[in-house]
Amino acid sequence: MRYLWLAAAFVVTLLVGLLVGIALGGGGSGEQGSGASSPRTVTVEKTVPARAGANPKSTTKSVGSLDEARAAFERAVAGYGNPNLKVGEVMEFANNYYAEVEKDTHIGAMELLINRPSNRVYLEPGPNMMWNTKYGMMSGGGYGRMMGPGRGMMGPNGGSMMGGSSASASAWGPRGNTAARMDVSAEQARKIAEAYLSRVSPGTEAEKPERFYGYYTIDTENDGKPVGMLSVNGYSGEVWYHSWHGPFIAKQEGD
Repeated sequence: MRYLWLAAAFVVTLLVGLLVGIALGGGGSGEQGSGASSPRTVTVEKTVPARAGANPKSTTKSVGSLDEARAAFERAVAGYGNPNLKVGEVMEFANNYYAEVEKDTHIGAMELLINRPSNRVYLEPGPNMMWNTKYGMMSGGGYGRMMGPGRGMMGPNGGSMMGGSSASASAWGPRGNTAARMDVSAEQARKIAEAYLSRVSPGTEAEKPERFYGYYTIDTENDGKPVGMLSVNGYSGEVWYHSWHGPFIAKQEGD
């Protein structure tokens, strides 16, 4: 009698398991097709509502004009702690605001950006970091105090902005060299820029080169209107186009 009850319990367990399996499997239908041996997998996306009014004091206004950009750049430069530095030309592009920072000797010290929409000031990647012999990444100057998001951003021809189009070791001059001691003169830099532009963008011309420590930055124009900028290494003559700005919008000259 005992064995009969055990057998009956075993049969009932099998029937219950079979019915539960059919119910969970949807009768063998679903995303995996008929006859699928396992139930379908469903991913549930949860939307977390924003907490309106939470910590409103942490919200900061994005820069929305050249005047606001200049003010943000000037605050950043003042925080750098060098009274000999001042903000010069400020430019507005589709992707960012750009500022040229000069020393009181009228030599470019560094180039700064504010991404749009944002109000955070950071060092421009590219030549400003890789070729700047006084304030660049390798010099121990401005880079350590105004870190910019260089990694992951793309430069000319799909190359890394941190590596540049040709930022080889030969591009570096002796550390601490002033712009006046560069091997490439301002006129030579302009001719190099013109030759480069004639190949990649016929009709675009190079304006007057601005001296920096280790390189020149040159605004470019087409049909008398600004369109962008590039840099020429002051020792190797290598060219690095600033492709991260986007289309030019407006500019404000320095004092």
